Amino acid sequence: MNEQKINAIVESVLSELNQEAGSRIQSGAHPTIPVEASARHVHLAQEAVERLFGPGASLTQARALSQPGEFLSEQRVNVVTAGGVLERVAILGPVRKAVQAELSLTDCRALGISAPVRLSGDLRGGADVLLVGPAGIYEAKSAAIVAQSHIHMTPDDAARFGVSNGQALSVHVQTKRPVAFEQVIVRVSPRYRLAMHIDLDEANACALEPGTAGSMLNAKCLMLNENNPVAPAVTEKVVTESIAKILIKRGAPVILKKGTILTPSARDVFSGARILIEYT
Repeated sequence: MNEQKINAIVESVLSELNQEAGSRIQSGAHPTIPVEASARHVHLAQEAVERLFGPGASLTQARALSQPGEFLSEQRVNVVTAGGVLERVAILGPVRKAVQAELSLTDCRALGISAPVRLSGDLRGGADVLLVGPAGIYEAKSAAIVAQSHIHMTPDDAARFGVSNGQALSVHVQTKRPVAFEQVIVRVSPRYRLAMHIDLDEANACALEPGTAGSMLNAKCLMLNENNPVAPAVTEKVVTESIAKILIKRGAPVILKKGTILTPSARDVFSGARILIEYT
């Protein structure tokens, strides 16, 4: 059988598998998670709002955000340190009990500060910044953090995905530059709407586009790549020559799921490398 016929068979099998996967997703068997980029922003307490914008001032909604009850304010504020300035930073409402500045690592370098990666609301070890508004300056102590990637879920979402509040997940974001994000924290509340939030550094790293979705990875089904030297089992439905060349770098044995298709060229690669193949 020539290579052209082999490729045709492989393409046909992949097409059937993709259609099957699509049906499972539509039926809810393998739900995906909308992925959204969260740009730098600050949350303010009422005291800070009045210090920055004047006595009696309140945040004015410009537009609603994806999470119910949250909004982008019309007001802006400058974030200032001895090392730099970020101008016209967005303010998200409604007001909170504590002032918080959520920045990217790139923002922190521009400001000359070192901020910890934390979930929103956890300001332990946060960096100090100054917030400058048209009516005054607010000294935000331990307020700046780099937001930990996280997923907002309702209790029903959590049950559907089989996860719990505070659990750390691995999520694969399939784009032009696919990335598997590790330590994505689940946050569960009836007030939430399903969405995964990453910052702009992370969004640029994976070439995020509107409408992008992520897939939760089982801890035992790691993504296949050359930088992942050990994986319990390969999840690809069809193993081609290029995939086989990556797998042999892991050494023996190669563990495949029952029903995995090996192309003839992939078999030659394994045979030439004397790699043992096991099936689960």
